[in-house]
Amino acid sequence: MSCSRSVIGTENAETFPPSQQKFFPLQVTISTDRIPHMTETIHDRIKERLRIMDLSPQAASMKAGLSKDTLRKLLANRDQLPTGKTLSALAPALEVSEQWLLTGQDSGPSQPVQPQQEVRVANIELPTNSAMPKDVPVLGTAAGSHHRGAFQLTSDAIDYVRRPPALMGTKDIYSLYVEGSSMEPQYWQGDLVYVHPHKPARSGDAVVVQCRIGDEEPDGTVEATIGLYVRRTGEALIIRKHNPPAEIEIKNEAIISYHKVLTMNELFGI
Repeated sequence: MSCSRSVIGTENAETFPPSQQKFFPLQVTISTDRIPHMTETIHDRIKERLRIMDLSPQAASMKAGLSKDTLRKLLANRDQLPTGKTLSALAPALEVSEQWLLTGQDSGPSQPVQPQQEVRVANIELPTNSAMPKDVPVLGTAAGSHHRGAFQLTSDAIDYVRRPPALMGTKDIYSLYVEGSSMEPQYWQGDLVYVHPHKPARSGDAVVVQCRIGDEEPDGTVEATIGLYVRRTGEALIIRKHNPPAEIEIKNEAIISYHKVLTMNELFGI
């Protein structure tokens, strides 16, 4: 049994328009490399973004929807350059443009543009990093999609992230990166979510559902998908997706567990 439906066979295929065929793979010499004293490489820029974002190569690879060892192998070989597919996935995960990763020019680090809203400054004091231990395990990715293959939940942590103030002393908290687009705009590709395995989910709460892959769980890996809890019957759990709007039914015999995703208010005790 599986909590997913079908796989698109060409999902991971790399295709480029004719105008780009001479551009990838990235074996050309970047013009900025000819400038005297310009020694920074794409590997240096990737490492700098990892440091600023406090991400390990493994966690960044998972956030980008790539194999968990993609960045580790790339950074270990300074003569290796990323493929077009890797570059396209990596740039948004590191919150920079592809051109900036390649040359150090064009638009650099940026934040996603958010729609204008009426907001006011919260009357709270933000905690310092030292007040938030980095001990919450990241256990992989949870699918914001209807398709199998783009997500995984592992028994071993791929990284550790900081513990929000309201979760001090709370046991068994873990986190996941969101994959896919079917929970947009509530959760976007690469968003980090914190999950509480012991807090009951109510109708409308976001939940992560862990499912068996076939009849066994090879290497401790299971499927995980994220959606809004609708209800559970004697036969199935029903969750709702946003994009496109749909209700997904997951048979009880395929479910290992389902856990509540914490809201921002719950993370900071507001």
